[in-house]
Amino acid sequence: MDKRPNIEAQAPLTQWQKSLPFKVTLIQLLIASILIFSTAWVILNIQTQQINEQQTLLNQNHGQIIIAKLQEMTSQVENQVNAISQIAMLYRHEPEQLSKSIPELLSIESQKDIISGGGIWPEPGAFNRQKFRDSLFWSHNIHGELVAIDSYNDDNFPSYHSEEWYRPTRFFPAGKVFWSKSYVDITTHEPMVTASSAMWMEHQFIGAATTDISLEKLNQLLRNAMLNVSGYVMALDHQNQILAFPNRDNTLQSHSDTTHNLISFDAFAQTEQALTPIASAIHLADRTFIEQAIAERVFTQEQMDNLTRLSKDSERDMLSAIVNDNAKNHFSTPKRIASVSLAMDPILKGPSLVSVFLMPHTYWKILVVTPVAPLEDTAKKLIEKVGLSLVLIQMCGLILLFIMQHKLIMAPIMEMVKALKRNDSASIELNAKERHDEVGLLAKTFLSRTQQLEIAMSSLDASNLALEQQLLSQQHFQQELNRHKEQLRSLLDYSSTIIYIKDLNGRYTLVNNKYCEVLGIERRKIIGVMDFELFQPPLAELYQQNDQRANNSHDALHFEEPIPTPRGEIIYHMTKFDIRDDEDNSIGVGAIGFNVDLKKRQEKEQEKLLQYQLNQLKDQQHKTQLAQQEIAQLRAQLTDANDEINLQTQLNRNKQQNQKLMQHFLSDVMNQMMQEQDRLLAQVCQNKDADQHTHVVQLMSQQAARLRQISQLFTVQQSEIRPLHLAQFFQHLLSLLQPQFLKAQVKVSLSCDEQLVIDGDAWQYLQFFYRLLNNTLQHAFKDHHQHRELLLQLKKQGQELQLLVKDNGVGLSASKLEQLRHEMQQKQCTGTLSSLNLWIKDELKGELNVKSELNQGTRIECHWPLSKA
Repeated sequence: MDKRPNIEAQAPLTQWQKSLPFKVTLIQLLIASILIFSTAWVILNIQTQQINEQQTLLNQNHGQIIIAKLQEMTSQVENQVNAISQIAMLYRHEPEQLSKSIPELLSIESQKDIISGGGIWPEPGAFNRQKFRDSLFWSHNIHGELVAIDSYNDDNFPSYHSEEWYRPTRFFPAGKVFWSKSYVDITTHEPMVTASSAMWMEHQFIGAATTDISLEKLNQLLRNAMLNVSGYVMALDHQNQILAFPNRDNTLQSHSDTTHNLISFDAFAQTEQALTPIASAIHLADRTFIEQAIAERVFTQEQMDNLTRLSKDSERDMLSAIVNDNAKNHFSTPKRIASVSLAMDPILKGPSLVSVFLMPHTYWKILVVTPVAPLEDTAKKLIEKVGLSLVLIQMCGLILLFIMQHKLIMAPIMEMVKALKRNDSASIELNAKERHDEVGLLAKTFLSRTQQLEIAMSSLDASNLALEQQLLSQQHFQQELNRHKEQLRSLLDYSSTIIYIKDLNGRYTLVNNKYCEVLGIERRKIIGVMDFELFQPPLAELYQQNDQRANNSHDALHFEEPIPTPRGEIIYHMTKFDIRDDEDNSIGVGAIGFNVDLKKRQEKEQEKLLQYQLNQLKDQQHKTQLAQQEIAQLRAQLTDANDEINLQTQLNRNKQQNQKLMQHFLSDVMNQMMQEQDRLLAQVCQNKDADQHTHVVQLMSQQAARLRQISQLFTVQQSEIRPLHLAQFFQHLLSLLQPQFLKAQVKVSLSCDEQLVIDGDAWQYLQFFYRLLNNTLQHAFKDHHQHRELLLQLKKQGQELQLLVKDNGVGLSASKLEQLRHEMQQKQCTGTLSSLNLWIKDELKGELNVKSELNQGTRIECHWPLSKA
């Protein structure tokens, strides 16, 4: 029967806005527009890129010229300051020769236009042992004459050893020059920057030689370099303070202090917001430079902290980075570190291009600013002409293309569409015969496919009829098969034994409900899978071996197999047999199983009981062995402890004997020296020309007095502990240390009861008091330039002796004080105070407390019982 659908009624033609000619024309117009605008955009970008490249190249060339002139100037300055340092090291003990040579070096004609002064700055006692400050410095006055300035050596004047341009030279080798940040000299009141060269003798730092560069003259040098160049130059020191700037006197006056006339670039950028991008780029370059220097540091963090402790917090990281980078010598030629475009430059009043260069050695940042010229009018006119021409050409081509497409493609296709709407295949066939192009081929192909479709539809109708007859037969056979399956399923489901069938590959093809219940697995998860997918490998291998034996035998075989269940493994007595088809070919294996687990469980319980008794016996034997081993270890530890006690006793006895021998030895030596000194003094006094030896006699008398003080301190009585007059003892000790106090310019005040007498070991007190005073003298007044005072107070409070040592030195920071207290609490011996703390606690049974504030001084309080001293 024919079931093909009837042909539907003809649908109306496509609307004009959805038609193919309209879409093609719209697409062509869109493509033409894209081509026109993209061409104009490419031309504009190429023109702009060429102008930008020219501006960038011009800016970099200006920067190289400026930096070349600056490097020539800085190289001359570095050669000059190195020459000054060589002359200073050669004539360091001849101040008259230095006073003649250094002004000659500072008066070189090629350097007079830029240098404002210079000189040498020795370490304390390096050139003259009697002088703490011994600088020789000359500066140009308003008439251009070199004038010696000695105010830096005045005690009321801040020490030059702590100046920013002096301290870092300790980390520079000979021949290397450190360029300081810009500053205003407190004597000449002139803005300048200093080039410092370290002086080393026999691997010891003895001072620095300097040359000062006037910022006003540096600014004039940069102005002269940019006379024939459009734009301007800014110079920054390593801390980003402005060294030189166009119209410096007028521009920077409103941004800086009228006295110092110095300003950082950040402060200037806050006022001139247009320069903010340059400030950001410089900060980014500084962070990169600092991170690189920290990653490849040469000096330790402790050394850098000591160097930068007097610097501002914002300047410490950069100063440390410069010292480390100079030791590595990463770069020796200038490099461009940033490039920024400004929409409106505050000086040029227009768009500009800024390149930032970093100079080696000085670490100055040179900002070269040049104007950006706008696009020429000719380029814009060229773009307008090219764009108009492209529009006319595209429009003409679009019209011609539309006419040709409509005639050759669109019209024939529309005719074919209309014929299909009318169901007029004859008209289509006629067009196919008349045309020999792709449209004709399309029509022929369409007719051929239509004929094939009609033949296929007829064949499909015949096939549908045959399939309906086969379907009726299959339904009958299916009903018979279902009936047999229901009978077999009832037999299997109600059986109390487990039953299953596997194919030759070991996959389950049939299982009864009992087997599913025993395994605790649904039937659909068992059918079609193998034993290895359901059970552990050992069980699966056992089942597979028994199945193969049953397949190879014509008789039923019996096995005992453990089957895993949710309650554990259960032993089943399995009967397995080979299943064959009508042609006696093996097609699978069947199995029937009975539960025999109860009997097996009883046998296993008896075995477990026996094994438990054996394990109990083994555990008891093992505990006995462990107890014997512990007893042996305790005996060994006791023996080791006795040996350690005996060894410590011998060490303490040896220490006491050595101490007594040392006391007697020092006492005998002092007595002999005192006798020899008195004998020598007597011989000198008996000389007739004694008036000529007055100075010698005075020195020998002083030496004899010191020997008596030493003798008083080191003399030991026959008894181990004798009465000790504490005030006299301290006076002897202070007299002995008086030269050290005078050298350090420390005023010592002693407060002690003249009648204070205690029982104690003089040698032990000498060691303790000497270490305590020497520690204060060495650390409390380091780099401290105020009036130095040291207060010592001893008093007896009940049965305790109390000692107070108070100074007005540099003190300790909170972190270092906390670290010291932690070491004292943990009884560590990492320094003098921590060692004395352990001594007081263990030897004297007392306590030591430390209080300190940075730049305020340190207070050390000690007390211990006299009965155990």
